[in-house]
Amino acid sequence: MHLVVGLGNPGQKYQLTRHNVGFRVLDDFGCRYGWKWRKAKRFAWTHGKIDGNEIYLVKPLTYMNLSGMGLLSFFSFTAKSFEKKIIVHDELDLPPGEIRITRGGGTAGHRGLHSISEFFNIKDFIRIRVGIGKPIQKDDIVDYVLDFPGEEEYAILAESEKKAVDALICLITYDVQTAMNRFN
Repeated sequence: MHLVVGLGNPGQKYQLTRHNVGFRVLDDFGCRYGWKWRKAKRFAWTHGKIDGNEIYLVKPLTYMNLSGMGLLSFFSFTAKSFEKKIIVHDELDLPPGEIRITRGGGTAGHRGLHSISEFFNIKDFIRIRVGIGKPIQKDDIVDYVLDFPGEEEYAILAESEKKAVDALICLITYDVQTAMNRFN
């Protein structure tokens, strides 16, 4: 069984911000297969099968900084164990349009990853990092990630989100190394 966690913030207000790349990738993935989302108090989830692989998609609805709490609620709800755990999130250290697949690693200041690492061993997770670039001034990071990209940047992000969905399918269908070779 595979668990895929997309990071973002709940609500229409944040839907198209840079920070919600993880939610959008999972929405696109679920839409490709016609999966229906269900909501609980602290998470939204859906599941289905691809090539015999059972997959659960989860979006913590506890806001980015408390993603670990939403994920913990999901684990309490399902009481299942997962062979592969994948996190999809925005990445300041990559330019818009680039994605990287990594195993484990640090949180690099990403508050959603930091929250998850408080509750779980982050090294157990495979990550799909979707580049959003970074602001000129380091002090502007919060405003930058919660802001809406311009039209050109939005088109670039939309393409990288599609690429992230393809990478996710490759990760599930094949393995980490194959996906890294193909998409990094």
